Amino acid sequence: MEKRYMALRTIGNIYKILGIFILVLTIIGIIGICGVSVLSGTALDAFVKEYGNGSSSTGLVSGMIGGIISAVVLLFYGGITSITLYGFGEGIYLLISIEENTRKSSLLLEKR
Repeated sequence: MEKRYMALRTIGNIYKILGIFILVLTIIGIIGICGVSVLSGTALDAFVKEYGNGSSSTGLVSGMIGGIISAVVLLFYGGITSITLYGFGEGIYLLISIEENTRKSSLLLEKR
């Protein structure tokens, strides 16, 4: 049988590629947020030690906590978005498969 619905197949592929692309960007973003939060916490800690009146490492700890919270939020949002996009692409392929199977069944019943 010939392949039908090439436009729908293309749209399904685009959604699946976008889902993978968003997932990769989410992972890169999480790594970036964790790295920047540790660096900014270290810089804040050095600033407090130089110009402040204490020698505690609250800057590093608060930077790490803020980075972890931001990374979890990005993981949740990016993960849900990428799974939704990929699932939508798979849903398009599912609908195409249902149509193909229905058409095959109809042709087999007509031959009888």
